[in-house]
Amino acid sequence: MSVGKTSKSENVPSTMQEKYNAIVAITDDFAKQHLNDEYAQMIRYATAALCRKRPSPLVSGKEKVWACGITHAIGTVNFLFDSSRQPYIGAKEMYSWFDVSASTGQAKSKQVRDILNTRQMDPNWCLPSKMDRNPLAWMVSIDGLIIDARSLPRHIQEAAHAKGLIPYIPDARSEDIETSSPSKADSSSDALYVLDVFVIDGPITEKFIAKNPVISRTIEIKGSNTLSELHKIIFKAFDRHDEHMYEFQVGGRGPQDPNARRYSLKQAISSEDSTEKLFDASSTKISSLGLSTDDAFGYWFDFGDDWWHQINVSKIIDKISSGNYPRITKRVGASPPQYADFD
Repeated sequence: MSVGKTSKSENVPSTMQEKYNAIVAITDDFAKQHLNDEYAQMIRYATAALCRKRPSPLVSGKEKVWACGITHAIGTVNFLFDSSRQPYIGAKEMYSWFDVSASTGQAKSKQVRDILNTRQMDPNWCLPSKMDRNPLAWMVSIDGLIIDARSLPRHIQEAAHAKGLIPYIPDARSEDIETSSPSKADSSSDALYVLDVFVIDGPITEKFIAKNPVISRTIEIKGSNTLSELHKIIFKAFDRHDEHMYEFQVGGRGPQDPNARRYSLKQAISSEDSTEKLFDASSTKISSLGLSTDDAFGYWFDFGDDWWHQINVSKIIDKISSGNYPRITKRVGASPPQYADFD
């Protein structure tokens, strides 16, 4: 799941220095008005990377068009056009600032993304401040098992970092969730939890992934709802049609962490083959999990085809507004077919 890191540098060939300077002068001005220094730096890195291509695509074309395309491409990776995140700007407003038509801006952005081989949440072009919450940055495969590298021993993390599989070595901030003290919102049945659910592994073809590099759903659920109700809304969110066994893994650092608490169906708990302690998902309220904003936990569906998900806690809101919960509020990417026998 993890990819090698892309070297970041502002170094460019002398023949491209003038073009580079002209483009980043425009993007720096835009970032100063609408974004931040972090975005400005990442856009400069992307511009330099394009300058180093042989031949460089920046040789032809207007600077403001390239400036718009590069900015839009980096914004796409980091969900800049999602109004629930900060900083935020609408794509139309961006095109207007650069004085570029929407069709031209979109086409140039796609060209940049294709050249840099990037996509939404790409760890190579993700802003550093967003890296902690980017599941794609931390997933590594060990003997065919997809694991969040932050749950691994320090020496393995160091080896993974040396190979460019993870962005940095996690610090000592992580503590077992059971020893932390949840805030008032975390322990209240009246709280509203906003969860981003990502498909991170499963029987998906490369062709499908190419069209849907990120597959996620945003779900709002009450603290009084149970994990089995969370399963049902995830089942609906990804357009599945046949029920299977499932398991939630909470208290570690994401999917397949051996230290996580495990919650499943009653039949799984009572199975004679079950040698590990499981908790009942149908009687476990979301509010009882001790979740805090920016936590992540795992969800495993269908113990055969093995659909693995990472669930990020985006927000916890003290009081629930009127409406029916749980509910799906956002979809990114198409829902993959449930079974493996598809083209």
